[in-house]
Amino acid sequence: MKNFLLVTRDIEASRDWIHRLRTVVVSRGGSLTCLENPQDFTNPGRIKVPENTDGILTLGGDGTMIRAAQNTLGSGVPLIGINRGHLGYLCDLDPESIYEAIDLLMEDRYEIESRMLLAGLVYDTEKKADGESVALNDVVIVSRHPMEILCLTVYINGQALYTYHCDGMIFATPTGSTAYNLSAKGPIVDPKTKLILLTPINPHTLNSRSIILDPDDVISVKLTARREDDDPVAEVSFDGNHRRQLVPGQELLVYRSKEEIKMMKLSKMNFLERIRSKMQSN
Repeated sequence: MKNFLLVTRDIEASRDWIHRLRTVVVSRGGSLTCLENPQDFTNPGRIKVPENTDGILTLGGDGTMIRAAQNTLGSGVPLIGINRGHLGYLCDLDPESIYEAIDLLMEDRYEIESRMLLAGLVYDTEKKADGESVALNDVVIVSRHPMEILCLTVYINGQALYTYHCDGMIFATPTGSTAYNLSAKGPIVDPKTKLILLTPINPHTLNSRSIILDPDDVISVKLTARREDDDPVAEVSFDGNHRRQLVPGQELLVYRSKEEIKMMKLSKMNFLERIRSKMQSN
């Protein structure tokens, strides 16, 4: 691996880091191109990955890594993150380890992990679908009206599962189990596994818990009014982006994406050791 693409949230604010990384890579016979992550949350642009790119470095936190994964989807180029955020569950590297990591990458001393993605779309009241969106972490449904309880009926492969009265719903990938799913008291799972986590947000019942679903399940969600005079409006987001509206009469479909994200791994620390380390440092 010699040719790298560095993706950062703000090139101007990262110029010192870019200069240092480029100097190190070039001194070892490689090249480093730098591009800025599009920040349009409603309709993120796509990053054109140079043809000779062997690996993608992201500079920032988990948000930068997630957006870079979305914006380079389909390139097939593996990613690794340099953490300059807070916890950085997705970012393997930190400022102290980056130069040693560059050596390991350029010596091809790394492993590749494939991470599953979720995809989804919304059917309108006339059963017409909008464009498909994907998520590395999660697909989340919340109300657009503050303090409003949503009535969400979930179907798995066409069969009714349960009607939840809740503040919202999270459909998480294994990678996303340590994101919003964790905050909502959902289970933590190894990111290399293939499954879908369903976690209600503040369910108004004593027996609603997270459910672990088969990765090939197709999930359908319908929003209904709790009372005749209610006019509920929910918002669906994919990794916090690609937002769209969900109202009664519409239907959200969530399923496993045909695409996967490749992530480079250098650390010998296993998943449980990494989680313990991150939890203790918080």
